[in-house]
Amino acid sequence: MLRILIFELVIFLWHIGNAGAHLPKNSSGPAHAIVRDVVIIGGGATGTYAAIRLQEDFNRSVVLIEREEALGGHTRTYYDPNTSSTIELGVIAFHDLPVVRKYFARFDIPLTKLFFNSTMESYDFLNGRSVNLPERLQSNVEMFSAWSRQLQRFPNLDEGYHFPLPAPLDLQRPFEQFARLYNLTALIPFIWAIDQGIGDMLQLPTLYVLKSFGPQMLRSLTTGFLATKRQNNHEIYDQALMRLKKTKSVLVNSKILSMARDVSGPYGRAIVRTPSGERVVQAKQFLFTIPPTRDTLTGFDLDSEEETLFSAFKYINYSTGLLRGGPIAYGVTLCNRGSDPDVYSLPRLPAIYTLGPTQKPSLLTGVKFGSNTTMTVEQMKAEIVAESAKALRDNSSLQLAAFANHGPYALSVSSESIRDGFYQRLYGLQGRRRSFWTGAAWHTHDSSLLWNFTDTILSRMQQDWTSSWSN
Repeated sequence: MLRILIFELVIFLWHIGNAGAHLPKNSSGPAHAIVRDVVIIGGGATGTYAAIRLQEDFNRSVVLIEREEALGGHTRTYYDPNTSSTIELGVIAFHDLPVVRKYFARFDIPLTKLFFNSTMESYDFLNGRSVNLPERLQSNVEMFSAWSRQLQRFPNLDEGYHFPLPAPLDLQRPFEQFARLYNLTALIPFIWAIDQGIGDMLQLPTLYVLKSFGPQMLRSLTTGFLATKRQNNHEIYDQALMRLKKTKSVLVNSKILSMARDVSGPYGRAIVRTPSGERVVQAKQFLFTIPPTRDTLTGFDLDSEEETLFSAFKYINYSTGLLRGGPIAYGVTLCNRGSDPDVYSLPRLPAIYTLGPTQKPSLLTGVKFGSNTTMTVEQMKAEIVAESAKALRDNSSLQLAAFANHGPYALSVSSESIRDGFYQRLYGLQGRRRSFWTGAAWHTHDSSLLWNFTDTILSRMQQDWTSSWSN
């Protein structure tokens, strides 16, 4: 028995080193190996979109590896059993762009226009008292026109991190300094309230605020967004998962244990822990879509350049939830404000950003929470309930009916890193070591804009494929 086990181990190790070296496209390879053209790491907005497009439009065999049971990343749709209604717990709306309409049409999911008409009321959530913003902190039409003029100074904000070196000084400045310099401070409380999860906005380099509240966001606030008619934004990911399962192109509840992208021959490989055991995955190209932090990339074969770049990222812990009890008047959103106008009436993190109503007929209250310090899920849940109870002056009946942790969120680097060419070096990783990269860290937290950005990466992958594998 021992000799048989040793022999099987030798064969297994030999397969890991050699399986797929000369396999044709779509070959199944050894019994334990999955051989594909592309392996995609992460099944969020960009990973799912890339998998569908590569398989259906580029005729590439893929395998999508996702650690959760479902696809969709930040897109979470909650079913309220009390009212048999659905509520968006993550991504609420999309921009009215051709890439969005085309993607949803692929799955025959109807869309409808969505306008945000909620009245915003300011409260200090620590004591539940109303806050009157001073006139100098109240935005107006002229403020938005001035913001638009600033956005026009920096082309391609909606296409990624594209700017010349040396990086313009205004992109490096702390946002508070930028806002004061261009008389935009009245917009600070407004951006805080609608652009949740951005973190310590006053000290954040201006680049990130310009991208997060960028040209397309400004247009959509006027012309309207898109949402699904069936009030289920997650439907597109449910349908995508079914399609990928039919072609055996997805592994959910799975985690990469190790990776080797620099091995000789046409195939790189990864060892993946799946519900049915460990599997060897081999591919000619790798597409990474997960947040590139040291924690999420544990076990990956990072080289010194990747290590240096990814270790520079900082991020926010951002979460959303649904509260049962203490309903808010429909059409009213409560914005958390601090009592000190000298810091633009912004509360100190960790804190709730807003409390607001959800779609009728549900009586649940939506909550958005952010922290710039490390917190466990249980700590975030407890803080949400405690702070909401103070804000709504309800210390007994509030319950957290649903919770979604969206961290690590809003990856950023220092002004010095931006100045020294961080994003030029980051984009220089595209195509190295059989690898391509997309996701919010490479652009911004916006599904619509990320699908456009991912299309540019898929084109790069196609060019690389044509030059490397066409023969």
